[in-house]
Amino acid sequence: MKPFLTLLIALFLFNLSNAQENYSYQGKEYSLIKTVDGELDLLYNIIDGEYRYFISRNESLEELTNTKVDGKYAEQYKTTLESFTDDENISTKRVNLTLSSLQEFIITYNSLKDKDFQDPRKQISVNSRLGFFGGITNLVYTTNPGNETAPLLGAEWEIYSDETLKRHSAFVQFRYVFESEEYKYSEAQISLNYRFKIINLSDFHFYVVTEFINLNFYNENYIIIDPEDYLNNEEINRKDSELNFPISFGAGVAYKITPNGFLTFSYNDVVSLAEDTNGEFPIDFTLGYKFKM
Repeated sequence: MKPFLTLLIALFLFNLSNAQENYSYQGKEYSLIKTVDGELDLLYNIIDGEYRYFISRNESLEELTNTKVDGKYAEQYKTTLESFTDDENISTKRVNLTLSSLQEFIITYNSLKDKDFQDPRKQISVNSRLGFFGGITNLVYTTNPGNETAPLLGAEWEIYSDETLKRHSAFVQFRYVFESEEYKYSEAQISLNYRFKIINLSDFHFYVVTEFINLNFYNENYIIIDPEDYLNNEEINRKDSELNFPISFGAGVAYKITPNGFLTFSYNDVVSLAEDTNGEFPIDFTLGYKFKM
């Protein structure tokens, strides 16, 4: 399972890097995050442990700095801002070299220049999807001595945004695993999960899933054998619940088959950072359908 986990982490980091763009400044290449996009762009990143801020217009990039001169901060960034915004009556007096303060200033300027400019801080709209699924599992995070597979059914409620953080979503999932003929174990589980879309097309998604926390209610029947009399067996029923923090990973795909609905297929709980398996190869596949609410 280690190669699979390594691949998931590598793909996740690769797509995080794709949220950044490379820029050339004074002969050096910088990977920067654009946090305001408009007449004047604001970009930043943490470089060598320090926040670095840049503004850009028509591919002209300039860094915002605040170095000490004779023991005092020179606030050069204010002069730079003034030179880029001298066509509007906007003061830099109260602007600090912080992300929130710079965002406020650049957004104010862009709003003056373009009446249709959209404040990115106000564009977050949350949508939700409801999904249902069924599948099979061999419950590798339980004892399951015979490595039996069992059927399962479930539902999930997902929240996401089509405008910001398009690759990210969170969802609450409920699933019920039925006992099998040979393994008298069933469980109802509620979990909190995160989904990251590696491929995010209009009609197709390929994603990885992280399960952070789950609450299990399980019912198990097992037999205690008397070592002195093998015919004297006692069947015990145990019902209990447990809270787990598995940090487990899986993957899946979603294919759009209706204007608001996706057919989904997932391979779940492939590997966990916090829980041990029973040594068997994990089998946990689900097929389902989810739709926009």
